[in-house]
Amino acid sequence: MKFKTFLAASAFAIASVAVPALAVFPEKPITLVVGFGAGGGTDSYARALASVAPTFINNQPLIVVNKPGGSAIPAAKYVADSTPDGHTLYLASGGSFYFSTQFRKAPVDPFKDFKIVCMVGRLLPALFVHQSSKFKTAKELVDHVKANPGKLRYSTPGRTTTWGIAGLAFTKRNNMNAVDVPAKGGAPARGLLIGKQVDFSVIGVHLINGFQDQVRALGLIYPERDPNNKKIPSVKEQGLNLLEVFTPMIIMAPKDVPNSIISSLDTACKNMTSHKAYGKLLKKAGLPAKYQSGPSTAEYYKGLAEGWKPLVDELKAARKKKK
Repeated sequence: MKFKTFLAASAFAIASVAVPALAVFPEKPITLVVGFGAGGGTDSYARALASVAPTFINNQPLIVVNKPGGSAIPAAKYVADSTPDGHTLYLASGGSFYFSTQFRKAPVDPFKDFKIVCMVGRLLPALFVHQSSKFKTAKELVDHVKANPGKLRYSTPGRTTTWGIAGLAFTKRNNMNAVDVPAKGGAPARGLLIGKQVDFSVIGVHLINGFQDQVRALGLIYPERDPNNKKIPSVKEQGLNLLEVFTPMIIMAPKDVPNSIISSLDTACKNMTSHKAYGKLLKKAGLPAKYQSGPSTAEYYKGLAEGWKPLVDELKAARKKKK
């Protein structure tokens, strides 16, 4: 009996040594890569997440790393090629990421090279005019453009940007013949409107923040109102047509990250985005918080891309004609 007891005790001791304790994720700081410079919409989401993250990721910091340039493609590639352990993530401007891969030969694909963790917010487009404009509603502007084909000009951050596509979709869906004037970014597009070099603009609604005395939003080009700009009616409310072209803010991980880690990160995202400090910081920047789970976001994102494809094909065809 004593010998059997000894063997049992020895076996238990060996088993205890042979089976390591399960690691708690994350074991080290998590890096969140942003493909744009500091101070922009995507960066603002990342900083807000970082401010509340430690409580929900095992008391580890969330370190924001900006890698601007190349329409954020190099940043995405950097994350896709990183060690798939969940400690390096990409905060994608979903619309921008998709469109950036459609008009060039990109070394990375948003659907093939990543697993989606969750959605943490969204940037929405709006129809803007100068504060002194005679147009008080989106419907008034659209009717005027239709009555004066080819005479009005509008600015966007660029033809193949999310808001450039949004502008194309809005004008096409409402039979508007207006001249698009592409700028190099949202702020420059707003600057063209402030300088009265264009008649209206299609840019992110958050760009009204701090410029309310110079520009006026006539309508949100989205089916529902923006929670941070509730006074701005949607164009749908005004009887106008629209296609949902916007940019969901999506956290992505390299495709080979284990599903158990993806699930853990998704839970952390849900907790972070529901934190009061997160919403407060975003509201100050004029940005809405919007959580959506990983599986739901993945399905939604694919559906959006399918809806955007005809517009992409149209722009590609127009480019070929010019050549």
